[in-house]
Amino acid sequence: MKKIFFALLITFYVSAGDVSGQNPVARNAPSKTTTRSPIADGPDVWGVFHGRVPCQAMAAKMGLDVPSDCEKLKWGFTFYWDPKTHQPTTYAWEGSMYRENARKGKWIIIKGTKDFPDATVIQLDPDKPQQSFFLLKGDDNVLFVLDRSKNLMVGGSYLSYTFNRVVN
Repeated sequence: MKKIFFALLITFYVSAGDVSGQNPVARNAPSKTTTRSPIADGPDVWGVFHGRVPCQAMAAKMGLDVPSDCEKLKWGFTFYWDPKTHQPTTYAWEGSMYRENARKGKWIIIKGTKDFPDATVIQLDPDKPQQSFFLLKGDDNVLFVLDRSKNLMVGGSYLSYTFNRVVN
């Protein structure tokens, strides 16, 4: 049932824009940040995205040890690109599990998932396949977490696998 609901949600995003779902939708605007830390900006920043994911399920998918009372992980991604070519360069992943030292690496844009062959997918750490992490671009302001097989991860009524663009 959850997969059906999530598939309908993605279908909504796809049908709200063009066929590929990659065009921004006028009613979907970036959120104002609620963090105390300044949000990176400038020509070398492609975007900053924040969200919360279920802790136990995400840790299991990533092979990480977390305390049994861990309920949610609060994460922020900052994606950098070359301001002239608009090609992806590096990212910083901060928040739960990466408080002391942000996880940093390279990112690329690839095409397609099994269910959405024309979709835009962000792959973190393509040079380290065992650490790669995948995000589906819903539109310019929303990213969805994909598992290692590039299937959508489905959340519940409290937490999801969604990251929203934030601005200062």
